[in-house]
Amino acid sequence: MDNYYVYGLGNALVDKEFEVTDSFLTEKHIEKGLMSLIDAKQSEILLQQLTAAYPIKKQAGGGSCANSLYALCQFGGTAFLACRVGDDEGGRFYCNDLKKAGVDSRVQELELSGETGNCLVMVTPDAERTMNTYLGVTADFSERELFLDELLKADWLYIEGYLVTGENARAAILKAKSAAKNANKKIAMTFSDPAIVKYFQAGVDEVLAGEPIDLLFCNHEEACLYTGETDLDKAATKLLQVASQVAVTRGAEGASVYTGAEKISVLSPVVEAVDSNGAGDMFAGAYLYALSENWPVEKAARFACAAAAEVVQNFGPRISQQSQQDLLNKFKS
Repeated sequence: MDNYYVYGLGNALVDKEFEVTDSFLTEKHIEKGLMSLIDAKQSEILLQQLTAAYPIKKQAGGGSCANSLYALCQFGGTAFLACRVGDDEGGRFYCNDLKKAGVDSRVQELELSGETGNCLVMVTPDAERTMNTYLGVTADFSERELFLDELLKADWLYIEGYLVTGENARAAILKAKSAAKNANKKIAMTFSDPAIVKYFQAGVDEVLAGEPIDLLFCNHEEACLYTGETDLDKAATKLLQVASQVAVTRGAEGASVYTGAEKISVLSPVVEAVDSNGAGDMFAGAYLYALSENWPVEKAARFACAAAAEVVQNFGPRISQQSQQDLLNKFKS
């Protein structure tokens, strides 16, 4: 492709989603509402336990950044994903899923061996998602996977927070940030999960050091955890030191976007949520799409909230083609 709106860096994971009880999480000593990293053996055992007790609800190519780029492309945007998969069934599934979604990648050129990562997503009756992730070969994400010539075709660099857990991945992020700055590209990042700012804050600090990035996505809990504040407005004031614009999702209450000069808050449509998995990713993807259309911040935030509200009504991080078109028709009119 000649150009992209967003060039993304993210973990490539095959999501396997299950509807579970709170007692299952308690029995297995799984921390609810967070992403926890597990190894291959733990993943194998947990998958066996899940499939023995519950039917799988959904399988899809995932990863926080990838989910956002899927959304962006579904709405009509263009994107490239720098990622890493193995030479296995999961890797082939992931590459085909990317292609079907319209997200470009050059992962096939890497000739990687090993096992593609997976994310076991457990959704409780309150629609909260809990994730146990085995990174597989994406744990070794490095500068080798960047393809910076593709970044030079894009308007935005988009960074997934989950990547800060790896030393080589952080080095790759910093190299991509430097290339983006030198080429006058805009830079966005998502915290991705409360666990990232709770357990890997030093990595986040390393990635955010230097000049403020252009846009930061986070939810209310992540904003407060990272800044140590309990009041969202005070947390946002601190976050504006590392990002020129901060978009904070607040679940069913909507979202607030802080630009320094103003705070713009919008409400989310009232819906019955069954699965919160992918809601934040959808918000980011839809928001970036709206920016590509030069929509004002308030309209972009309302559109992103409406898209996220569609996601939570179904299992999995995607919405139907019809839902996409209905949303676009509503907001473009």
